[in-house]
Amino acid sequence: MEFESFEQALEVCMEAEEGSAVQEAALRYCLQTAPPDLRVMLEKRLHDAGDGDGCGCGCHK
Repeated sequence: MEFESFEQALEVCMEAEEGSAVQEAALRYCLQTAPPDLRVMLEKRLHDAGDGDGCGCGCHK
């Protein structure tokens, strides 16, 4: 799937079925095109999601 903007990809990412190929493509696009400060924050949260109880919320450290 091709996206015209970060905003479009973000909307698709939030509305697509969890774990779907469309959601994965939108998430990849968002990570590649996000503003640098947002990209750093997202990458840190994705990294931290592996910690804790595995739910990914970041609250269970």
